[in-house]
Amino acid sequence: MSDCTWLSDRMPAVALGRAEWTLDETRHLNECRSCREEWDLVRVTNRVGEEIVLAHDTARTTEAVLRRLEGSGERLRPRLWTLAGLAAAAAILAAVWTGGRDPRPAPAPQAGPVVAGLQIRLPELENLQPAELDSVLQTMDEPVVDGSTVDDPGLGDLDSDELQQVLDSWEG
Repeated sequence: MSDCTWLSDRMPAVALGRAEWTLDETRHLNECRSCREEWDLVRVTNRVGEEIVLAHDTARTTEAVLRRLEGSGERLRPRLWTLAGLAAAAAILAAVWTGGRDPRPAPAPQAGPVVAGLQIRLPELENLQPAELDSVLQTMDEPVVDGSTVDDPGLGDLDSDELQQVLDSWEG
């Protein structure tokens, strides 16, 4: 580890007063312009945070916030009355607007047959002839009797070698 990297790692601890520079580190700081500039930056940054804490007066801030909250209550009341009046006017307008209409809902339009569209591209089906596509569609429309669409045996019917082949094909 170079001297510059070592000093750079120690700078925050020294700036916070948790450590002190050794004679060799002080000598390096005096000779190395890059390290000296970084050390100046760390010290300035550390002082900026201290100045903010000292400049903050909590008592004055509390008083200012309380004064502002007391004044905001008076300004809020007229706004609330205005909003309440507008809401009442909108309700009356809605009642008058719908008053002359027949309250019964319009009859729903008769739904015609809907043709289901295939949302997934299946390149395997692109080269099939119309008769072959018809055959595929008919097998898709047939009801499933036992809950399975595959004629393969269940996992319980397989021996250990066949189960291993299935697992291998699932794993890729």
